[in-house]
Amino acid sequence: MLNPLDAVRTLCPGVDPGLIEMHFRRMPSSYFERYSAAEVARHVRQVAGMAADPTQLVSVEVRPLAAQAFEVAVVGADFTGVLACITTALAAEGLGLQEVQLATYLEPDPGAVEPTYFVDVLRVSGTLGGRSLKAVVEHLRDRLMGAFRQLAVGDFSGAQVAASGGTGPGAGRFHTPTSGGRTQVPAGVGTGQVLGGDFRLVDKVAAGGMGQVYRAHQLSLNRTVAVKVSTVDPDEDASMAGRFTRETGVLARFTCPYIVQVLAAGTADAAGGKAVQWLAMEYMEGGDLSARLKRDGPPPVATGVRWFRQALEGLGYAHRQAVIHRDVKPHNMLLTADGDLKVGDFGLVRHTQHPAETGTIRGSVLGTPYYMAPEQALGDSVDDRSDLYAIGATFFQVFAGRLPFDEKSSAAVLAALANRDAPRLRDVAPAAPRPLDVILGRLMARRPEDRYQDARVVLDDLASYERRGLLGGQEPTAIPGPPTEEATIHHRRTRPSKQPD
Repeated sequence: MLNPLDAVRTLCPGVDPGLIEMHFRRMPSSYFERYSAAEVARHVRQVAGMAADPTQLVSVEVRPLAAQAFEVAVVGADFTGVLACITTALAAEGLGLQEVQLATYLEPDPGAVEPTYFVDVLRVSGTLGGRSLKAVVEHLRDRLMGAFRQLAVGDFSGAQVAASGGTGPGAGRFHTPTSGGRTQVPAGVGTGQVLGGDFRLVDKVAAGGMGQVYRAHQLSLNRTVAVKVSTVDPDEDASMAGRFTRETGVLARFTCPYIVQVLAAGTADAAGGKAVQWLAMEYMEGGDLSARLKRDGPPPVATGVRWFRQALEGLGYAHRQAVIHRDVKPHNMLLTADGDLKVGDFGLVRHTQHPAETGTIRGSVLGTPYYMAPEQALGDSVDDRSDLYAIGATFFQVFAGRLPFDEKSSAAVLAALANRDAPRLRDVAPAAPRPLDVILGRLMARRPEDRYQDARVVLDDLASYERRGLLGGQEPTAIPGPPTEEATIHHRRTRPSKQPD
């Protein structure tokens, strides 16, 4: 039986073998677990078509799946904002997004000069409006070519306009909202108001230190979205305004299915010299994980593990962009209508490549104490491992039904974090699978150097335990100890394992 690489070589007889090898070498291992050799071969042929003509920034294929259901495979050069442009182009063609799977080439080896491609496979629904499938493909490709040319020069707004332009059933329906421009709104933003000319606030669904969140209706695409609104005095609240702006900038460039997607942003002038900053995001019908736990209690192990994996994927993606969340907690884990989890609320984000821009200094304590890493509680420097502690504390609560440290005051929690080791999961939830106890125990080690160093290693360990059937809630006769020495020394920027030749 042919291995996957040889199978794809056989299915792509006219394609440069070096290009096929590059595709296997640069794609993450999860990509090859998801697709068959035939599907990988289709993507490789799309890549080959672009490699043969460097002016082509994108390739589009559409396959019918059922009545009014299609699979759209988009392969292209990787730029910030590609997913937002793809979804905009689909909406402008009258196609509704049902599911998306993303994969992007890993960074090339040091010194190598190679292109970086992505493969986005989307399932959509809708009608062709009397057009042929070929015509729809041509419209999508034309929209995306124009959009990607704008992305190549860093013009995200221009790219959105290009993706929504042209002909098709959605043309004229899409209006690119103001992003960065200023409009005028009354003081005290509330229901019924329209922000950016496109987002009508329907009702308030949440409030917190970083602003209020409204369920809203996007007029141009006739869909429900979430809009975060923060009203600030630019002179008095420069710190909050800066955090809101940072969150907008960070989320705008993220294209990860496990992070809440940003749709648009803008600023409006309000009465009294105040400013309204707003951020439109996808609406998460399932609410936040904290509310879910309060309502239903601890989930079944399989559900909790799925959420755990999805949270690690989202957090790991942020870390690979050199971004630290710093406020990981159940409130910031949001659920879709289907019960899948995405990471949201990057209001305390820190970009590790430009720490001076964040205003964060050693000695400041920001975040939520119950989920905070010890070094964060002490005001020491934080890094990716601080987020990993917080994800461990979050899922300790998910699986145990209680907080790791449940002292009554924030001061008492901070003192406990500084002086005590976190409890073990099975000490408070004896029925929990032992592998979860091992993983969470290492995530919540008091010293950062004793923790996992990279979310990918946690995912690898979790997948290994799942493959061996050790997360079903039954006590195994023997369980491996802590992860391997290789995992222990695994650097936090190390790539996931590659597909073998």
